[in-house]
Amino acid sequence: MEKRQIALVTEAGNGMGKTFATILQNQGYEVILGAKGKSHQELEKTDLHGIKLLKMDFTDQQSVDRLSQYIESAHGKLDVLINNAEIANGFGQKINELKIEEVKELFEENFFSVIRTIQGLHGLLSKSENAIIVNVSSSLGEIEKMKDKGFCYADYQMTGYSTAKAALEMLTLLLSKELKPTSISIHNFNPIRLKNCTHNSVVICKGVEEELLQLIANNTLQY
Repeated sequence: MEKRQIALVTEAGNGMGKTFATILQNQGYEVILGAKGKSHQELEKTDLHGIKLLKMDFTDQQSVDRLSQYIESAHGKLDVLINNAEIANGFGQKINELKIEEVKELFEENFFSVIRTIQGLHGLLSKSENAIIVNVSSSLGEIEKMKDKGFCYADYQMTGYSTAKAALEMLTLLLSKELKPTSISIHNFNPIRLKNCTHNSVVICKGVEEELLQLIANNTLQY
């Protein structure tokens, strides 16, 4: 009997973790949803219909190590990793208003935790015949878009968030080159870019869902 495909979705504050997890579950994946803080508290109150919820802190190495051990014991591999955990702060702050500790916290969650999670789960991903890592990116981290005066978020001043997402874009590009000879592929995926999708409502539009599924189904393209 063929083993089910195993997916892990991370969540820390953008509220999209359950949506991503449900999309994958509807495609037959056995889904683990790792969440922290208020996100975990809210998810505990909802009916996840069989999605496995774990209390996780992806900024903590021991927490990631325990997660790796759990997946190894329960499933022996990992097929899909969606790095969705992120937080946002510092909206509208000018350079003299930036709080360095807040920027550090944001980078730790939005950037360094992605590196930590990929490192910690790389061995399990390598055991999949065709694994995929999806790093949830943002238009606010795309330099060319932020230079475009016609882009609806071009004037958003979220220095810490935008620079962390820009760093994530580069990380994905570099890792795609490294992973190209292997059975693992990696992609950036921006779910918030259609007119009726905003960070304020945190809605994943039908077109975005279809694009994500196509990306996973056609897991042959590199970044």
